[in-house]
Amino acid sequence: MGQIERNTQTIIFLCLGALGLATLLGIITARWITQPILYFSTVTKDLADLTNGKDSVVTVQGIKELEVLGGSFNEMMQQLRKTFTAQITKNQELELQVKQRTQELQQEIQVRINSEQRLEKHHQVLAELANNKAISEGKLETAFKVITEKAANALEIERVSVWLFNSERTKLQCISLYERSNQRHSAGLERNLADYPIYFKSLISARIIAVNDTRTDLRIQELCDEQLEPNNIVSLINTSIWVGGEVVGTVLYEQIDIPRTWEMSEQNFVSSIAGFVALTLEVCDVYDGLRLRKRAESALREAKEAAEIANRAKKTFLGNMSYELRTPLSSILEIAEAFQNEVYGTVNEEQRQSLNTLESSGKNLLNLINQILELTDIESSKIELQLATTSIQGLCDSSLSFVKHLAFQKNIHLSVQIPEELEPIQVDERRIRQVFINLLTNAVKFTKEGGKVWIEVQPNSTNEYIFFSVVDTGIGMLSDDLFKLFQPFIQVENASTRRSAGMGLGLVMVQKIVELHGGTVHAESQLGKGSRFTVKLPWKKVE
Repeated sequence: MGQIERNTQTIIFLCLGALGLATLLGIITARWITQPILYFSTVTKDLADLTNGKDSVVTVQGIKELEVLGGSFNEMMQQLRKTFTAQITKNQELELQVKQRTQELQQEIQVRINSEQRLEKHHQVLAELANNKAISEGKLETAFKVITEKAANALEIERVSVWLFNSERTKLQCISLYERSNQRHSAGLERNLADYPIYFKSLISARIIAVNDTRTDLRIQELCDEQLEPNNIVSLINTSIWVGGEVVGTVLYEQIDIPRTWEMSEQNFVSSIAGFVALTLEVCDVYDGLRLRKRAESALREAKEAAEIANRAKKTFLGNMSYELRTPLSSILEIAEAFQNEVYGTVNEEQRQSLNTLESSGKNLLNLINQILELTDIESSKIELQLATTSIQGLCDSSLSFVKHLAFQKNIHLSVQIPEELEPIQVDERRIRQVFINLLTNAVKFTKEGGKVWIEVQPNSTNEYIFFSVVDTGIGMLSDDLFKLFQPFIQVENASTRRSAGMGLGLVMVQKIVELHGGTVHAESQLGKGSRFTVKLPWKKVE
């Protein structure tokens, strides 16, 4: 019995030992298996927070599958870290760009605000000057003091002065000078034309002289040694004072110490200031005579402008009416031709005569409309010349052949007198032929039966020009009537011309076409002996 108990105890101890050993082995095995999982867990946490800068690596030994998984995991970790680092760098660059662009926009906004504030200030000054009593009453001294002071304060510039030419226009005299730093007004300075000829020429030829750097602008270099450098003037702007269409002086703005770039808004402002100075001069008693003369010139100019407007309106009206008439007139002529060809049935002799009259009158009217249209196009500069090398002999022969039938009907002898071997001329052949045909047609029209019509061609002594003369032995005209020839819708009337159809547009077209070529037309005539029309054209030799 005692032996059994001892064996039982031994078994129990052995079981307990086996259990303890199994437990210990289980713990060791569990740790061996879970350690890589703990590494994965730690690295995964680091992966979730890549900003901590730790370079974590999973190390697994003893289990081949986990070693492969750990290697792949480490590669993925490195790639993610590189991607994240690149993204951080890119984000930082984008943040820097956004910051820089924000600063630029803020600067642009501030510049625009400053510009708007300056414009508002300029508008306020101009409004005050517009309501200033001294300016409206022409009180020079008071008005100029007000103008120069307000302009200097608005532009925040040191010196503003008003200068006027003397009566001989040989010098500029300073009527008013304002110095902003010491708030002082003065006058009396002079600048002579003989000392500063380039500067004076610039004042007269340009409304505004804007100089950003006085050391480099040639227009005011004459002033540097005596006027600009001693006063440390580094930038300036001049605006001409115009009264009655001429420059009578200038308003001078001078910047000291720091160079200045003149903005367009500032140039517009100083131009407006010059306008107020001009207004003051115009209403001043000293300029009464000048004002009256300029008013007369202005009235004349306005009358001229009104006449030009009326002339343009006339051309527009004629052009529009011509287009409106030509379309239905063409239809009428087509219908008349159809009746003559008996398309709509047989016509008797009386009807045919009426149709012939209708056709003849319609064609005359259509020709007149075409002339009006062409004259309107020429006067509105819608026609472009098609210049080409043209034979002078061929031009004259083709023009004469056009009027041969008319001349034959009146037994008029046609001829051409032209030197041999003349070089070609550069002209729009169709237009110049139109000129010659028009002159030849008139010559034949106003020459009695058995008369003569011919063309004379002669270059000048230097061969710069060539003269084409259309001469006839016709009825001629009084020399007092020659000035009427080139006026539209005007005909020189006598017993013969009243029997000839026409609206007085042909010679106007001749003159316009020749002038487009840079030439002239001259007319000579004696009553009862004939006429000579001479066309002078530039003779452009072909190289």
